Amino acid sequence: MALFEELGTDARELVTPKGRAQLWTLAPTIYVTRVSGHMDESHAELFESYGLRRIQHAKGAKIRVFHDWYDMTGYESKCRQRLTSWSIRHLDVYAEVHICLRSKIVAMGVQVANIALRSIMRVHPDRAKLELQLRRVMRATPDAPKI
Repeated sequence: MALFEELGTDARELVTPKGRAQLWTLAPTIYVTRVSGHMDESHAELFESYGLRRIQHAKGAKIRVFHDWYDMTGYESKCRQRLTSWSIRHLDVYAEVHICLRSKIVAMGVQVANIALRSIMRVHPDRAKLELQLRRVMRATPDAPKI
């Protein structure tokens, strides 16, 4: 399942010896991330810079983000702290945040972060459920690609 990667724009990818992060935009207010392997600080930095660009391009509209972290096996603890702090500072710009994952370690980190983020993240057990939510949002967004 590609989560409409083929329809995406502004694609970014960072591959390190331990992991891979991919990000793409489906509309000015919708973007998707995918992580496989182990997330390190360089991936977190990419997430921050990409998120800032998305905020700028949304021009005040609320953003919806979909994280496919199903194949993420772990992360450096600094990543969770860094991304949580960044997300708290920008919490007001997000309408919805969806995430699918299977790693118990990643799930525990997301659960801790979600407390600080006022439970904005909706956790899904698989990609199919994540895709259902993405389809719903894309159908309701006029400038999203037709699916």
